[in-house]
Amino acid sequence: MTGELSARRALNGIRIVDFTQVIFGPSCTAQLADHGAEVIKIERPGAGDLSRQFGPYVDGESMPYASINRNKKSLAINLKAPEGLEAVFKLIDSADVIVSNFRQGVMDSLGLGWDEVHARNPRVIYASGSGYGPDGPIGSTRKMGHDSMAQAMTGVMHANADSNGVPRRVPLAIADISAGSLLMEGILLALIERGISGVGQKVEVALIDAVLWMEAWGIATVANSTSEADHLGNPLDGGVYLAADGYMVLTGLFKPNPLQSICEVLEIEDLSTNQRFSTVDLMTENAPELEAIIQAEIEKRPSDYWVPKFDAVDILCMPVMSLDQTIEQPQVIHNEMVVEVAGNGQSKKVQRHVGIPVKLGSTPGEITSAAPGVGDNSREILASVGFSDKEINEMIASGVIGIG
Repeated sequence: MTGELSARRALNGIRIVDFTQVIFGPSCTAQLADHGAEVIKIERPGAGDLSRQFGPYVDGESMPYASINRNKKSLAINLKAPEGLEAVFKLIDSADVIVSNFRQGVMDSLGLGWDEVHARNPRVIYASGSGYGPDGPIGSTRKMGHDSMAQAMTGVMHANADSNGVPRRVPLAIADISAGSLLMEGILLALIERGISGVGQKVEVALIDAVLWMEAWGIATVANSTSEADHLGNPLDGGVYLAADGYMVLTGLFKPNPLQSICEVLEIEDLSTNQRFSTVDLMTENAPELEAIIQAEIEKRPSDYWVPKFDAVDILCMPVMSLDQTIEQPQVIHNEMVVEVAGNGQSKKVQRHVGIPVKLGSTPGEITSAAPGVGDNSREILASVGFSDKEINEMIASGVIGIG
């Protein structure tokens, strides 16, 4: 994954001007950069991306920031200065894609709206991420989007309520990361279409839309069932049980009679012949009793006894792991999903970060550099669009651009 640049990657030659911050947008452009796109991150001189403020830190560098800003270049520039805006437009002249996830109206207020950008470079793909969509009752306001807002609005927090019925946020950036992947998908689709038409287009993804897409099965159930219907599904799907050495999850699906197989492994009577558990609806209705019977057997032995037993009868079973266990799990390591990245920017230490999830056979992605410091590449980037050393030095002196 790491090392010298491959001779060919899928997005070699694609230049992306990246106005994104925090998680949603940067997770999108990180994947594009991993596969060869030149991603030029536009940052505020001195401060940079908002996520640089979040710890933990290694040698003064934010690890959350570093996690999804590898393989990118940083141009620190004041977009409110006329010289800074003109420099960015020169960059856009050479760009294939620009990406942003500011709240509604910010790009327009900077003079970088769709109309201005498209008039300047009709080939550019204009990708925008938002919390709620570009218009509509909430989208047309300046309400800030956030992962927790998306979870609250789409039923996720309600579904994740605790035993007292208090809604809880899933402690993962599910809206940000899923929306970032969909935004990347839209960019790639638009690049394919541009190869036919020669003209760029808008690409828009909202956090709430990304979460709703994740809930497609549940929405189909709720939207097409009576209000009285139980939407929790099969109690054998994802049951969590405490084994002798910790928790494990058990899923019995895709078999004519999974409960029979579970009972076979547990060496107890076949509960599927019991009227109370003879159908999915009845198992759901009597779930506490069924789960108590299974739990009484599971707790007698450790998970390394149960996992192969259930695997042998095609009942899915897995120990519930903490994140520190996950990053050392042999399959995760084999898949190169936790990799070492040579430090640059503020920290020179080798860092461990998540790997590349999409594996391409002929043009694999590659992590060639750690996340940049604020303005580390300002000189290089401006020189690439025709600015002389004198002009760059003058912009540095006036505070229009920052250097690492």
